[in-house]
Amino acid sequence: MDSKRKKRSVTASTILIVFVTCCLYTLYILKFENPRSSSPVSLLPTINTLKKIEHVTDLNQEYVFVGDIHGNYDEFIELIDDKIGGLRENTTMILLGDFIHKGPDSDKVVSYILNHKDQVKCVLGNHEILVMMAYLNPDYSQWVRHPKLMIPLTFSTETDFIPQDISKISGAHARLAHELGFSKLSQLAEHCSMVIELDLDVTDDKLFGVHAGMLPGDFIKSNQIPSVSSLSNMKFVNKKHWSKTSREKENKNYVRWFTMWDKYGDSFSNAKVFYGHDASMGLNLRKQTKGLDTACVKDNLLSSMRVKYNGKKEQYEYTLIQVECS
Repeated sequence: MDSKRKKRSVTASTILIVFVTCCLYTLYILKFENPRSSSPVSLLPTINTLKKIEHVTDLNQEYVFVGDIHGNYDEFIELIDDKIGGLRENTTMILLGDFIHKGPDSDKVVSYILNHKDQVKCVLGNHEILVMMAYLNPDYSQWVRHPKLMIPLTFSTETDFIPQDISKISGAHARLAHELGFSKLSQLAEHCSMVIELDLDVTDDKLFGVHAGMLPGDFIKSNQIPSVSSLSNMKFVNKKHWSKTSREKENKNYVRWFTMWDKYGDSFSNAKVFYGHDASMGLNLRKQTKGLDTACVKDNLLSSMRVKYNGKKEQYEYTLIQVECS
């Protein structure tokens, strides 16, 4: 009997030890390994992938698409005040993403956007997304080890969005997230989108503003909705499988996405895409795609394109406007 009791006691003790160990390990994972257990943050609003399409019927209305500003507030204001003659009632600016980070005055750029919401529209670039992710996940030392446990961003077409390469999130993004704070970041999430579409009713043209790019048929065919990752970070596309896009050239099948418009754009001849993101290509003005990231943050140029109706010619004119950066 004593032997049986001892065996039962040993078995019970072993079970208890295993149980306690499991509980402690679970608590360790939840407390120290899970970034979501960090000090709570306020979640950001759902971000529209594509807001309501704007049908342009007023022929006096003009639009200015602006390439990557990257916090260069002084050059941005010079563009507005000196180059386009100020923000008039009939002027709408569309910022093509990456308007913050790297440069000296990101907070000023954001404040200007939020103080002029009626005339300054914006799409989010990869750096806005990284700053928002940094705000939601302050314990970034755990990100690389447990990316699926990060607090995600929510878009109208994608819930639980986490960037493909979270190693791009840096301490600089975290510091800017802290500087901007919840109020400004939440207002940006509500005000900006991933894509802006203008339908010029008099000419039947469709103008798209996006950060990284989009492929022929995107948002034109009802079933062709690109991923947030493509819209914010794409530079290359697999020419045999358009759903596969990347920032780098993965293999010989990957080509610059805008060459797909050169090849297949005639099927959507009334569409034009204005984008930033790809400073390595510089100013890249093609028939249907207009690349406007000219590396202002590297003391080059801040580039923009004005779209304005010419009544005499009965057509819209596209005019390049640039500011020297320093």
